[in-house]
Amino acid sequence: MLDAGILLHGFGPRYDLPAPLLYYIFAAGGVVLISFVLVVVFAGDQLGAKAVQYPRRVVPFLLPVARSPLPRAVGGTIGVLALLVVVITGLFGSSNPQYNPAEYFTWIYFWAGLVIVSGLVGNLWYLLNPWTAIFDLVARIVPPQPVWKLPSVGVWPAAAAYFLFACLELTSGMANRPQVVAVLAIAYTVVTLAGMVLYGRDEWLEHCEAFTVLFWVVGRFGPVEAERDETGSISAVYVRPWGVGLLKPSTAGWDRVFFVILMLSTLAFDGILGTPAWQDFNVTLEPLWLPMGQLGFFFVKTLGLTLVTVGFLLVFVAFIEMVIYFGSRKVDLVTTATGFAYTLVPIALVYNAAHNYSYVVLQSQSLLPLLNDPLQKGWHLWPAVAGLQPSFALAQASTIWFAQIILIVVGHVIAVYLSHLRAGERFRTAQRVLLSQYPMLVLMVTYTMTSLLILAQQTTKAG
Repeated sequence: MLDAGILLHGFGPRYDLPAPLLYYIFAAGGVVLISFVLVVVFAGDQLGAKAVQYPRRVVPFLLPVARSPLPRAVGGTIGVLALLVVVITGLFGSSNPQYNPAEYFTWIYFWAGLVIVSGLVGNLWYLLNPWTAIFDLVARIVPPQPVWKLPSVGVWPAAAAYFLFACLELTSGMANRPQVVAVLAIAYTVVTLAGMVLYGRDEWLEHCEAFTVLFWVVGRFGPVEAERDETGSISAVYVRPWGVGLLKPSTAGWDRVFFVILMLSTLAFDGILGTPAWQDFNVTLEPLWLPMGQLGFFFVKTLGLTLVTVGFLLVFVAFIEMVIYFGSRKVDLVTTATGFAYTLVPIALVYNAAHNYSYVVLQSQSLLPLLNDPLQKGWHLWPAVAGLQPSFALAQASTIWFAQIILIVVGHVIAVYLSHLRAGERFRTAQRVLLSQYPMLVLMVTYTMTSLLILAQQTTKAG
């Protein structure tokens, strides 16, 4: 087992860079800049609805699978069992997160791993959601009738729940307490099931359940696309290039923009916590939070997360205003901001993968020995896994650093491409499209370099 326990962002020995850190940062920014030039050359003439059309290929053998209730049944069973593991081991297992499976299931396999895999293959939460599985099973016996109609709230409730979950992980200091995680899992289960009963299953999930909205966004990046007919039944299943699903039309609103910004800002803040800048921020506010005692740590971190989120939102809106100005066309700000916000999703996904790379690859292996004695009661359920040790083969510091560089660059290149296609849809001429994308290029290159700088603080000696 790892002596460090469940450290969501812990790294091993740092990598001594063979060249100055700035070389890597400027090289990565240069690659994103070059990709912009290539996009202009090869996709610069894509205008109007044609710009956001993408190739897709029907996959006939997936249609029977998609229509079958078996994947939902299997996925729902896995989801419910995982939820039970979190609750049971969290309440009755060890209080040490290193020896409690609840921490591994929550922070490694769900929060980090499932997002990464869903980005690669599609929305797996649709199959694994334990609350829909429980609701659907009970609904077969006692069909529910919604009591109230959900007001027009967009996805603001889901965004609020997402922010609170981020606070649990990043600012509360309680993410490594299995009992707290278990109690909150029970509370969230009760709230979610009650909301589905009172307001309707799909209404609650699509507007108030944070993880359903999160994985819906992530799933749009994935390569699998299902098409439904008028009755709601799946009529065809397609495969498509990664990322292009983010160009599909969707409901516009500041709630959607804010949700995507939260995906970015919470990840960025997670990295900022390990930088000298954060330490300086702490010292500056020390006269304010020190008298609060333990509560002061929560206050200053939550304040920092809030400021980062607001800052991200204001910067994004400012750049969208510049995009519209250079595009020289009267377009709706909200609709335009929503469309361009989704082009930032690849950045969130690759940063998540880069930031949590060592965590998922290395610490995920530490769950296996725990299966022999999940409650630390002296059991020997699976002796074959009791002595397993994590392999460091794919978690060397040099491997992590170069994997992070590749992931960050690839994600930003995809974002540049999607942003250009979105501009082609919104503006009239190729010249205006090109002009409108200069602000977005600046944003993408800046974000690329900043992301690597933040990651380098935890991975390299040069950072």
